[in-house]
Amino acid sequence: MNSPSPILVAYKKSRYQRLVDEEQDPAIVDLIDRDHISVQDLENSHRSHRRSLEEIVDHLDAQGAHYDLCYRGDIDEVEGYGLVIAVGGDGTVLDLSHRVDDTPILSINSDPDSSVGYFSAGTAYDFPRLYEQIVDDDADPVRLRRFHIRIDDKRLGPPILNDVLVSHPNPAAVTTYFLKIGAHPAEAQKSSGIWISTAAGSTAAIRSAGGLVLPLDSDNLQYLVREPFPPREGGYRFLKGIHPSREPLEVISGMRKGAVFVDGPHLSFEFPIGSTLSIDADAPDLSVFGLQKERRTG
Repeated sequence: MNSPSPILVAYKKSRYQRLVDEEQDPAIVDLIDRDHISVQDLENSHRSHRRSLEEIVDHLDAQGAHYDLCYRGDIDEVEGYGLVIAVGGDGTVLDLSHRVDDTPILSINSDPDSSVGYFSAGTAYDFPRLYEQIVDDDADPVRLRRFHIRIDDKRLGPPILNDVLVSHPNPAAVTTYFLKIGAHPAEAQKSSGIWISTAAGSTAAIRSAGGLVLPLDSDNLQYLVREPFPPREGGYRFLKGIHPSREPLEVISGMRKGAVFVDGPHLSFEFPIGSTLSIDADAPDLSVFGLQKERRTG
């Protein structure tokens, strides 16, 4: 990374900072005062995150690095930066990935005791070593495959790093749809929804639902039907599978109200009856430094 391009240090806000410091939520403050079990870890997690961020910034200052420090929610784009340092967990990487095309990311897990960090290269303790390797061009980023979604052939949303969930917007309602895999006829199904994930996202929700962990360099997608409702006769043919990303995979909505959730709960699109969701593999890869394969299966 021997270039004059500045660095973007993008950090999350801890739950304590958002709920107590900023919102001053009286219910949360009361629970903390009573040392309720539901909030016992909030302050410790907040201190761990702040300490990690301070250590990273102190090291960059000591190295004379040119950087901008920004809350991830205030970032619109990252053009012009040579490196993005994501300080948080996987949620921070997912959030930033929606605004990153070519700029590589170094993810630091700022609260390893409570934060998920499959995309993280290490903690603040590891940061000086990791940063030195990148500056000295002794580290090569891993390129993670992403995809776009189309609804009725219109591309919607950012490139997807982890997964999409097709479901009814009410989690207690049945998801009704037709699943079309490759050249096979569409299969009518009822379930709690369908996960469709990238290889990078195979360690996320789809794994918890019974999916497989795919190699990071895999070009395949994975789909998995959640809690299938048994048909009156026979069974479903397509409940889960590994599928080439450039071969057709479609979901046709049978719901008056449906939804497609993208990389988590914060971004979704309406998916009403008759609409067709398809996968568009023509999305830029995401470059991430320091991914460790053993962490994905541990």
